[in-house]
Amino acid sequence: MNKLIAGALTGAALMTIPLAASALVIDINTYLTGNPAGSNVTVATLTLTQNGNSVDFKFENFVSNLGAIGDDAFISGLLFSYDGSPALNSDSFWSFGGTQLVTAADFGINPPGKDAGYDFYLDLDYPTSNNNSALQFTDGEYSTWTVSAADGVSAVLVSDFAVLVDASGGGDKPASLAMVHIQQVGAGPGGSGALKYVGSEASTPPQEDPGTVPEPATLALLGLGMASLAWMRKRKK
Repeated sequence: MNKLIAGALTGAALMTIPLAASALVIDINTYLTGNPAGSNVTVATLTLTQNGNSVDFKFENFVSNLGAIGDDAFISGLLFSYDGSPALNSDSFWSFGGTQLVTAADFGINPPGKDAGYDFYLDLDYPTSNNNSALQFTDGEYSTWTVSAADGVSAVLVSDFAVLVDASGGGDKPASLAMVHIQQVGAGPGGSGALKYVGSEASTPPQEDPGTVPEPATLALLGLGMASLAWMRKRKK
């Protein structure tokens, strides 16, 4: 009995060891360039979560944080890094959802040229001011999707998207993991302009995903409960 309980306690203690972070939250909050001038506030977040051999994404829009100059703002594009070995193609993007739906056709792989000095590997385009305004990606909305390898077998990892992209232009442009385009920025209805924000490594530490990391206390109680049941069965025999 003593050995049984000791083993259970050891197992429970091992289960309380923190698991490796399974999610990365990119806080896109660093003003880069545009007109009118912006300030450093969170305009969007991009959350990456490991899902087997794939990675789940959730892109949330917070452009209301821009204040008065953003009362009619919307996000027209997202660019982000990828440095994994598995190849990606249009079939790599699937499982779409959210209040602002996207499709595989909205993603571009290794877009030509540089944007604000950054050479990102992936871009996602949302409807612009030339489209139906009801379809614009506005504050409080979000999009979700999943990325898998083109061969359907290789593993795509969260760490594949955590590689910083360097920017040209000197120290005023920090390396970044993602960038957003914000359009129709003005002092009121009909205002116009565009801003670009990035999320750099300094503001995006990996964070534990509470949905995938069990609480240590819960695991310990579960281990002790299993040990008690085993001991009771042994006594009955």
